[in-house]
Amino acid sequence: MSIKRKSRGKEAGFTLVETLVVMIIMGVIGLMLSTFIYTWLQAATLAQNRASLLDTAESSMNTITTDVQLSGDVDTNNRWADAYGPGGQYGWTSGSQVLILAKAATDSSNNILFSDPAKYISQKDNDIYYLSGSNLYRRTLSAGVANDAAVTTCPPANASASCPADKLIARAVTSLSFSYIDSGGNTTTPTSARSVQVSLTLTKTQNARSITASYSTRMVLRNE
Repeated sequence: MSIKRKSRGKEAGFTLVETLVVMIIMGVIGLMLSTFIYTWLQAATLAQNRASLLDTAESSMNTITTDVQLSGDVDTNNRWADAYGPGGQYGWTSGSQVLILAKAATDSSNNILFSDPAKYISQKDNDIYYLSGSNLYRRTLSAGVANDAAVTTCPPANASASCPADKLIARAVTSLSFSYIDSGGNTTTPTSARSVQVSLTLTKTQNARSITASYSTRMVLRNE
């Protein structure tokens, strides 16, 4: 009697060579994908930081714009003594890097304090914009008249309860320029200015790349 044997089918599987090929292909795909993700994340971070810098520049400009629009004019030198002024108590000078505003003094309810109400001439505080290193600050010098809400400020290193620190307007400033324009649109001296043009550039380093944001605007003085 003959016995029939069933033949065994070929067992499914991968050879070593096929496995190595698949692993190499998957490694290449993984490397390409990780490179793409890293590049995308880097670009997204740069874009976010650039947008943040631009927001800072715009916010700084809004602060300066508000002060200019509330100011009667630009002073050549600070009209009120500053114990920490450069070169002496009256050493501040308006120019391309310094802006000294004669800003209308107000009380705590934001009412303007007048030195001559009949002619609508207001008392004046000084707001001084200046660079210290790469930081843009605003120093306030109060006129010291009755009910003046303004408080004189000091350099951060010399701040105290009676003399708070100058307001930090922007960090990472690499370029700052103040220009003074007359009513005809021509460049003029600070005291003859009808408007002030401000150009500001901020720069930050991210992943060994420089991110720059620039902002420029012109604002009109209240001119009394």
